[in-house]
Amino acid sequence: MIRFEFVVLLICFLNISGYSQQADSVEVVENQSIFNILEAFKKQYQYSFSYDVEAVKNVKLKIDQKTISIDSLLKEIKEQTQFILQKVDDHSYILVENDETIEICGIVVDATSTFELTQATILNNNNAIKLTDERGYFRLRLRPKDSISISYLGYDIKTIKASAFSGSSCNTIRLNPEIQSLSEVVINEYLTTGVQKNKDASINVSTKKLRILPGLVEPDVLQSLQLLPGVNSPTEDPAGLYIRGGTPDQNLVLWDGIKMYHNGHFFNQISTFNPYIVKNVKVYRGGTSVRYGDRISGAVIIESDDDLIEKIKIGGGVNFTHADIFAKVPLSEKIGVMAAFRRSTTDVYRNIAYNNLVRKVFQNTRADIPDSNVQGTLDREAREDDFSFSDTNIKLVWHPDEQNTIKFSGIFAENRLDNIRNEADTITSFNRINDILKLRNGGASLNWRKEYSNNIIQKTNVYFSIYDTRYKIIGSNTNSRQTFIFNENNQVKDIGAEYSLAIPLAPKQTLGVGYQFVYNKANYNRSEIANGVVDVDLEDEIRGEGNNHTLFSEYTYKSPKLYMNFGLRGSYLSNTDQFFIEPRMFSSVEVLKNFRLTTSAELKNQQLNRLVTFGSIYNQIEGLPVADNVWLLSGKIRNDDSVFVPVIKSMQFTFGSLYTINGWNFDLEAYYKKLTDVTSINNFVLEVASADTDNVFEIGKEERIGFDFLLKKRIQNYRFWIGYSLSKALVTFPSIQQNAFSGNFDQRHVLNISQTLKVNNFEFALGWNYATGRPFTRLLRDVDNIDDGIRIDPKGINSSRFKDYHRLDASAVYRFNFKTKKTWGGMIGFSIRNIYNRKNTITQGFSRREDENGIFVESFENKSLQLTPDVVIRFNF
Repeated sequence: MIRFEFVVLLICFLNISGYSQQADSVEVVENQSIFNILEAFKKQYQYSFSYDVEAVKNVKLKIDQKTISIDSLLKEIKEQTQFILQKVDDHSYILVENDETIEICGIVVDATSTFELTQATILNNNNAIKLTDERGYFRLRLRPKDSISISYLGYDIKTIKASAFSGSSCNTIRLNPEIQSLSEVVINEYLTTGVQKNKDASINVSTKKLRILPGLVEPDVLQSLQLLPGVNSPTEDPAGLYIRGGTPDQNLVLWDGIKMYHNGHFFNQISTFNPYIVKNVKVYRGGTSVRYGDRISGAVIIESDDDLIEKIKIGGGVNFTHADIFAKVPLSEKIGVMAAFRRSTTDVYRNIAYNNLVRKVFQNTRADIPDSNVQGTLDREAREDDFSFSDTNIKLVWHPDEQNTIKFSGIFAENRLDNIRNEADTITSFNRINDILKLRNGGASLNWRKEYSNNIIQKTNVYFSIYDTRYKIIGSNTNSRQTFIFNENNQVKDIGAEYSLAIPLAPKQTLGVGYQFVYNKANYNRSEIANGVVDVDLEDEIRGEGNNHTLFSEYTYKSPKLYMNFGLRGSYLSNTDQFFIEPRMFSSVEVLKNFRLTTSAELKNQQLNRLVTFGSIYNQIEGLPVADNVWLLSGKIRNDDSVFVPVIKSMQFTFGSLYTINGWNFDLEAYYKKLTDVTSINNFVLEVASADTDNVFEIGKEERIGFDFLLKKRIQNYRFWIGYSLSKALVTFPSIQQNAFSGNFDQRHVLNISQTLKVNNFEFALGWNYATGRPFTRLLRDVDNIDDGIRIDPKGINSSRFKDYHRLDASAVYRFNFKTKKTWGGMIGFSIRNIYNRKNTITQGFSRREDENGIFVESFENKSLQLTPDVVIRFNF
């Protein structure tokens, strides 16, 4: 009886409880309009709601259960919408906008490698509201209901609610790589983070995203590119790029649209370009766009930073050779400026890095530093050295509105040398010799980009570039008061403008048209003054001046599986009175999943040529190898029209394939180049060999054939890649030698094996480089040759080769961050080049000597850089 009564009471209680629960709840449908839910509460339970019908008509709630109480409704509205329900009394509520905000912060990283992703875009309602800094960090204030999307090129977009962020610490947000969905990029991580291969076969390198590389304590802009297959430097000069057999002067190098004529400090041992203000570097090894002309080899397009309106950013650092500092300052929401400065520290303190670089550059000359400590002490007493270099950059970015962007950029780079040697010359009677060099390259550009409502994009660029090198040798004898002064100067002025339109023809098709104007002026002069008297016979002056007018058009088709680019470039050169047509094409097609085939064909020409004067050999006082190479304009280079330098022409074809699977990348590309109207005035050996002809110089041709291969794999935080190039360069000068001979920079095999590892904040890199020895020509003593005192080895030109080249490099970096009121961080790095200190032979040099039979030219071998450490310390605010 008691049990029965208990059960009855329990059933009654449950019924009452159930009725009470239903008294303030409504059955709803998932993802229902908030208007319908409020109306249901109003009709069923006589609640009163005040709200703006228009404001809430598109607002919906996602409900996980079939019924919802008034308390739950308050919570869901607050979390899912921009509104809150404010209670007036037990049955009256007002729906108002929620003004409450919360602070969130996060660090965006690669989901696999955990590398921080710099400049990732934070979006809210499809509008970009923030970019991550160099540590992948961002901080925002949002309403709890808001969501943000994080976008980064080559990765899936990730959307997160503001309410999901932790209130006590910054969330780590991992983005997953998504390569196949990209329209422009084929491989997002071609070598390592910050290196991408595009569908047009160009390579993008972002020094901001670029991680550690073997032997580099800092991401040198040009030296970093030498890890790409087909790009190397047989002379071991970081700033000297040899792209598929082409010499550095055959590459087009643009800094914010400014043509650069000298790209290295410390005589090409350090890049002119400050890596910490570089946004992106695009490299064309083949398939170059018709926008880029006037060079016959590769193209290196460098863009400096334009994130100048976000917040104040300051950074700086110092290593064994130089120090730098930069600042980015927003002047308003639409205008920002940047200033950067680098300068050598070698005139303040000199260390092993400085000494080894000097030995490499000036070996076998009077400016060399002996290895022996005893000799070094005696040598320092007899010499005075003053060497410095610097570069300065400024930039202004103005966004007047969403359609227009205006950028002004300026760059000025300078190298100075003042070397005094108090020691008797073995050939001349001078006991004091002073070498003075001033080398400058600067310029400025103004870029305007406008996007019209019909998606037509207009680009306008105006620039000027000035290159000026002045070299002087002063010889004197304090006893006899004899004096000798040698002057050699070279100046180039380059002023240009470009106007282009990118016109969309269809969703996948674009037509580009444009016009370019370039004014070039190149001067070279030299003179010798002995005891105040000018030697008229040795006085020389070469001038060239002309205008170039170019029209170009380019059709581009882009789809996920097919990329095609067909262009035509027509140029008239006034200095040679010639018109050149340059057709170019490139195509890339995905024939199978993850497998692509590429092909290209192009014609190019070059009228500004880097020629050798051999002044360091033939002067009365032997000069230093700092000013032999001069820029001359093709055409008539003598006032009497006796000498005409032709425009160099190039024809190039490529065919390649690209395969990616499970993180493995296989990239293979073959190429063929043919150069015509190549002159012999670029080679001392050819000058000696052609001494019997009546011509000022000979004209020949060159053929280059080879292929480049890359194998790359990433395993979590470990990466390794193997780059291999097989090539052959043959030169033909029928009037000099009947048979073709190997080019000066012909290295049949070039191999690079590199690996990097990231462990927490530490990064390590190790790389091994191998190359077959360069060809050279043996010179034999010939007393009958009164000009040079030598003759060519009967085996022929470049019939001998140096020993094989190989080198091991390593580097390590520790990155740190400090969180105070203003976040700041930095890094400490250490590198070693040529770890096992191998003495590789890299070039053949020439010097005047004297014996019992008279004065003659003797060849010698120049060695590579010795074991050289470097250290860097950097801070960013």
